[in-house]
Formats: sequence, C-alpha cells, structure tokens
Amino acid sequence: MSNDKFSAPMPWIGRYIVAASLICILAMIVDAIQGIRRRKFWLPCRFFTLNAASLTLLGVVVKLPLDLNNPMPGENDQMAKLSSVVFMSTAMANFMPSLALMDNKDIFMEMAALGILVLTLAANVCIELGTGVIYSEKIEHIVVMLSIVFLFVIMCFSALTVPTIKCYLELKYRGKVQEISLQDLVEGEKPVEVKLEENLRKFLIMAETGNPQFVLARSATCATCCAICCLNGLLLLEVSLRDNLFGAHVKSMSDYRRSTYCISRIQAGGVAVGTVSSLIRWFAIARIKCSWRNIMNIKVEKHLLERLKDWKDSPFALQIMNPKCRKLVQQIQNLILGNCIRVQILIAVASKIVQLFPILLLRLLNSCFFPSSWCNNIINSESESAENLEEDISRYVLHLEGEEELAEVMENKRDDTTWMMEIGRKQQPKHLMKLLVGKFNKNQFPSPQFQELHNGWKMPIVTLTTIATTIPNIDHKIVDNLLLSVSESLKYVSFIEDVLGTNGNSEKNTRAADIAWLELYLYRKWLDQNLQKLALQGKTGKGILQNFADIAQNYVTKDDYSRKPAKVIAANSMYQMSQIILEDGERIDDQTHVVFFDYISVMIAGILGACLINMPYVITKICSDCAIEKREENVQHAIHLLGEAEEIIKSLQQHEEVTPTNSSNSDSDYSSSDEIQIVIE
Repeated sequence: MSNDKFSAPMPWIGRYIVAASLICILAMIVDAIQGIRRRKFWLPCRFFTLNAASLTLLGVVVKLPLDLNNPMPGENDQMAKLSSVVFMSTAMANFMPSLALMDNKDIFMEMAALGILVLTLAANVCIELGTGVIYSEKIEHIVVMLSIVFLFVIMCFSALTVPTIKCYLELKYRGKVQEISLQDLVEGEKPVEVKLEENLRKFLIMAETGNPQFVLARSATCATCCAICCLNGLLLLEVSLRDNLFGAHVKSMSDYRRSTYCISRIQAGGVAVGTVSSLIRWFAIARIKCSWRNIMNIKVEKHLLERLKDWKDSPFALQIMNPKCRKLVQQIQNLILGNCIRVQILIAVASKIVQLFPILLLRLLNSCFFPSSWCNNIINSESESAENLEEDISRYVLHLEGEEELAEVMENKRDDTTWMMEIGRKQQPKHLMKLLVGKFNKNQFPSPQFQELHNGWKMPIVTLTTIATTIPNIDHKIVDNLLLSVSESLKYVSFIEDVLGTNGNSEKNTRAADIAWLELYLYRKWLDQNLQKLALQGKTGKGILQNFADIAQNYVTKDDYSRKPAKVIAANSMYQMSQIILEDGERIDDQTHVVFFDYISVMIAGILGACLINMPYVITKICSDCAIEKREENVQHAIHLLGEAEEIIKSLQQHEEVTPTNSSNSDSDYSSSDEIQIVIE
C-alpha cells in the first residue's frame, strides 16, 4: 500500500514534463514562424532563448534521464529517456544565436547554469548506463551525451567571442554614423523626408548586418551546432523506426505509466521542430556564403582568439606576494589558456570544414538546376536595380574579418525600407493632419510664457484639450474630431519626449499627462470634476478659465493626504495655462464660444507643431544612440514612424521661418527642464 501511495503522483509528474516540453516547442515554433515571416531565415531567437526560465523548463524536460531511483524497464520507457536527451541537444543548438543578446555577466551566469545541468545529466546517464537502468539503445545514449558535451564546449568558446564581436561592430557602426551625419550637412538641397529615408536605408543595412544574433548565426560554430542537432534528430528517427515507436502494443512498465507514452511522442515532435529550424538556419547561412569566393580558405580570424590572448597576456587577478608561488600560478594560467586557445583553433577549423558541406551542396544544386545564362540574367538585373539607387549602400554593411564578400551579397538583397514605409503610410494619422493643416499658424506658435513652463509638450496639450472640451455650444462632432486628433498626436509626442526627455521630472509630467488624458478621453472628467457641469457654470471664455483656475488653486493648496502627485501636476498646469490665456488673450470676454474654441485649437496645433518639428532629429537619434541588441528593432520602428509622419514633416517644413520650442539640434533645454512649481498667493 505504501508503494502505491509513493508512486501515485508519478503520472502527474509525467504530465508536468509534457507541459514543459510543449512550452519549449511552442517557443521554438513561434521563433521559426516570426523569422520566416520577416524573411530572416537564419531564425533569430526572441522567445526560445537561453535564460533562467528556459533552463528551468529544460530541467523539467530531462526529468526522466535524471531519475536514478525509478526503474523504467519498458521499451517505451527507455525510448522516453532517449527522446529527452535528444530534446536537450536540440534545445542547446537552438539556443546558440541567443548568446549574442546577453552581456558579460549574463553570459557567465547562464552558461554556468547550463553547464551544471549538462554535467548533472551526463553523470546521471553514465550511472544509469553502468547500473543497467538504461539497457536499451546504449550506443545512442552515449553518442547523444557526447554531442551534448561537445555542444556545450562550442557554446562556451562562442560565448567568449561575443563581447569582442559587439565591441568591433559598435566601433564600425559609430564610424558609419559619423559619415551619415557629415553627409546630412553637405546634402542640403533635398527635402528632409527624402534625406531621412535615404539615411534610414543606410541605418537599416547597418543594423541588420551588425545584429549580434545574425553575426553569431552566420558563424562556423553555429553551423556545427546545427549539424549536430540534425544528426541527433536523424538518430532519434532511426531508433523510432527501428523500435516501432508508434505501435499500439508498446506498453509502459514504470510508475509514470502512460505518461511516458506521451512524453516520447511530444518530445520527438519537439526534436523534429528544432531540427527543422536548425536545418533552415544552416542552409540559410550557407546560401548567403554560397557566393563567397574564399570559402575554401580555412583561416582562424583574430576576433575568435582575441579575448583568450588578452587573458593570457594579463597578470593573474589575485596578488600573491611570494615570487615563486606567483610565477607558478602565472605559468599554470598560461598553460590553461594556451590549451584553451588550441581548443578554440581546433573548434574553428572543424566548424569551417562542417560549414562547407551545405555550401558545396547548394552550389551543386545551382549548377544542376539553374543554367548559367539564367543566373547571369538574374545577377545583371540585380546589379541594374542596385545601380538605380542613388548611392551604393554596400559600404554600410558591417562585417567581421573573413566576411568581406558579405557586402556583395547584401547589395543584391531586397530593400526592406520601401515596404516598411508603405506600411507606415497606410497608417497615417488623418485627424491629426486635418488639425495641423487647418489650425497650424506660425503666428500662433507658443508664446514666451509657454516656453517658460518647461514641462514638455504633452501636459499643455492635454490641459488645452480639457479647456476646449468644456466650451459650451460646440458641435459634439467637432469636439470628437479634436479629441481624435489629440489622441493620434500623443503617440508621437510621447515618443519625442521619451527620446529627448531624460530627467525624472519629465517622467513625472508624462505620467501626470497620461492619467489626465485617460480621465478626459474616457470619462470627460478633470480632477474628478464633470466637464459638462463645469461648462454650465462658465458661460463665457473668461468664466471657464477662471473656474478651472479656482479648482486648480483649491486642489493644490488644500491640506489633504488624498491629493495625488499626478493630479497636483495637472492642477499646476491648468492654473498656469489659464492665467497665461487670460493675460495673453485679447478681449476674451467678447469672443463667441466658436471663436474661443478655434482660439484654443490653434494653440494646441501650435504646441503640436513645436513638438513634431523635432521628429527628423528624434528619428535619427534613436537610430544612432541605442544598444546594439535593440538597434535593428529601433531602426525598423523609425522607418515605420517616418512613413506615418511623412506628410506631417512635409507640412511643418513648409513653415521655414517658424522656430520650434526645442531646437532639433539639441535637447539640452528639454532635458534640463524642472518640475512645474506654482506659487499661489
């Protein structure tokens, strides 16, 4: 009875293993689908990456081969152990590009955790092979475990090159950015939006080729990992066919019961998914390198050995006073690192040889199925399309040593900037365009009083919109159109403030504006006051502004712990805005409601113009000043944003004599802005 109670939870543990395996498989599938949709057939890792969560899942996935106490004599039980080990090797091979996403500390921590899992798995499998717990497919288990250890060694030495690769790519990127900036100063005749599109095309090619994941994916070591993954997948397929895995007569004889039946099938499916992904990545990189002239040049590049050589040339970290001991420790360090350098060279040479197989296979297929004349026509057409470009962008391709021909390959790559721009053009803010075209007036640009507020653009826009929606006797469609226009604009205003605003006060103002806008847009309220009731209280423009000023003054000055900091900022902004309009507006009492509404709308359009005129500078800034891991995503976002705001930029550039509140050449004034402080007497 006690044994039955002890083994009762085991089937549930088996279901837990199935669930963990399904999560890993789903992540691999999503990565593959996204990579193919974006025409990145080297399949970048976004979901299935080397991190604490994935390692925890893998620890659950390999529960069966780690189980030393539970005998699993059934054929399906033995097969489940093998499928778990092969699944581990498949996951490790698919982790390879994600090493480029981490910094030095994360690489060390994650590789240490992976090493502990690999060593534990290897030790347990060896024990089970020695004790007879694993009695079936012994050779296959040994082969797969050796491949896992080899994969881990390859990943360790590849991880050592990541910081060097990033540093080298960053230096090249900064140099190219300076070239683009200099060209901007020279090319002053073209419209701003045209120059931006040309520059973004250059930024995109630099971001794509300088993507650390792409650099690691096109390395020879990644090709070796893909090859090992494919071989292990074929080995599992051969064992499955040989043992008739899918036969109905196979029965589990362990405490896991029929859960092992599901584990073996689910994990076999995961191995198939991971193997196909590795195969696609392997041949995608081989297709890029297929046209390289020096593919037979087996040379170990400097960046592969640079970090190990730096460590070898550096003194031992700990200071040892005894000269003899210090000399001995230094010699041991040099001996270990010297052997590591030799292993790195051996891995690099072997990986380059492995990389030749798909390249030679693709060349053979091209020569058999594609006539040379047809290929020449394609090359000629691609070169003609490249000549049509105003500038050769191949010199903006970022490559490492030994990848010089990558520039020729990327030159004939289809330009993604155009279709990204088209997607953005289909999502242009139509209501915002109507507001700017109809209401923007250079004479109504923010006055000096507005410039003294120093609380950005978002809070004044929300404040003025609140005032506008309170004006009575205005057609609700006109008010709704204004709200839609402001709603479309706030996305761009937030984007510009995020890029230019770097201090804590700017973040507080932005959060306060978001809360105030949400309250206004959804509930037509401000500081918990119903705007419809406020509209009835103030019959004239001056009365409306005075009501807002009084409410804001009462909220700021009241001694109440229920006051919220965000609403205090909104009240401060409303008080200042009301006072400025009362002082700046001429005969505001004599204006009709329609004229007053139009007056406020023109002010909103003026502040929006002051903000959005910084768009070209901000778009360039996010492409220049971003982390290398997020650079490609930022450039793509910038291209999409330019497509959306292209007409806005054209419209604002027509007002040449208009000077924005914040210069597009410097964000120092904005960054140094202080929190609004109102002294209410």
